[in-house]
Amino acid sequence: MVTSHNSRCRDFAVIGAGPFGLALAARLQAANVDYALFGRVMSFWREQVPKGMRVLSDPEHCSFSHHECDINAYAAFRGIPFVRSLTAEEFVAYGEWFQRNACPNVDQRTVVQIARRDGAYRICLEDGDEIIAHHVVVATGWKTFAFRPVEFSSLPPGFVFHSSDLCDLTGFQGKKVAVIGSGQSALECAALLSEEHAEVEVLARADRINWRVYGNHAARPSGAKGLLRSLLRASLNNPEVYRRLSPSLRGLWLERTLLPVADTELKSRLAAVPISLGRKVTHAVVKAEQVELRLDDRTTRSVDYVVLGTGYRVAVNSIPFFGPELRSEIKQHQGYPELNTVMESTSPGLYFAGVAAAHNFGADMWFIHGAPWAAERITRVLEPRPRAWYLPIVTKRAPRPSLTTRRNIPKMPKLKR
Repeated sequence: MVTSHNSRCRDFAVIGAGPFGLALAARLQAANVDYALFGRVMSFWREQVPKGMRVLSDPEHCSFSHHECDINAYAAFRGIPFVRSLTAEEFVAYGEWFQRNACPNVDQRTVVQIARRDGAYRICLEDGDEIIAHHVVVATGWKTFAFRPVEFSSLPPGFVFHSSDLCDLTGFQGKKVAVIGSGQSALECAALLSEEHAEVEVLARADRINWRVYGNHAARPSGAKGLLRSLLRASLNNPEVYRRLSPSLRGLWLERTLLPVADTELKSRLAAVPISLGRKVTHAVVKAEQVELRLDDRTTRSVDYVVLGTGYRVAVNSIPFFGPELRSEIKQHQGYPELNTVMESTSPGLYFAGVAAAHNFGADMWFIHGAPWAAERITRVLEPRPRAWYLPIVTKRAPRPSLTTRRNIPKMPKLKR
């Protein structure tokens, strides 16, 4: 269902209809807030993730809500419980079911520009339409931040792909492919390509692969030291604890937490795939309709295609609908926006959810299970502010944008079926 385009002013505009955008829209819907949700539902998982790839999070961590429309409710609806990690197709189906039940109104038009005007935001859409919103939440996910190493920048289109560019891998059958990277996306993409009968080699700078057991087979911590490490890890990954760390400690812990890892289940699927570790591509060039890769050990590889499983790096300035003026208002730290306790940036009324919030709230913002937490945190702006115990000195200042639903907001909203 698509919302009517007659209304030109909204309290909230949510940009992005993936896990974080849907989780927030559901809370706004339950709280009867006047909002607009922009984006194609679960488009990244439908269009940029190879078919057959699995979600690394356990099923119980894939819910967009801790209320009626969680993953268990969806499993009951489909009549089949989830006993292992979800495939991308299953995850998309859950997202679509969640959207239909929890936030049925979505505007699928693309946002092309956002500008701040007179204390609010003017949002321009692909068809030339415009709306005004007092609060804007950017929840556009990973796609914008796909990292492409400079060594591959000279390759023409059609020879090099980021793993997020690929959905259907059948066209690689019988081709020679070099996959760059040592994390889950790189190695699972290599496994899927091999299963499509491509000739695959994995090249990675890392000197080893960090294998990890996920799901029901994951080992529980044993012994006092193991339990202590587990508790410390859980504590530091808690967004409330993480945001109180110093910026330097946050950076160190975030980098450590986001080191490339891969599910041990991939080992058997990669048995026939050569993996060259401790190797860096220094130069890439097209010769005779093939890509020649030169490595730091002075060896070369000639392949038909290169797939970059090189992950993502947040850079606010790469968000296409931000103009120079708005970018200049957003204080940044190494590409991440600086956010306050309700995930609001230094541009008043502009919020970030998902990976862009990781500098302030930790690695949970990179993963699906962080979506309900972020939705709850941002909607705290709806709660009435407590009265001060003293009478403040009245000074002339710009009025705060009013919310039509500021009063009588339920603290624990129930999502509609």
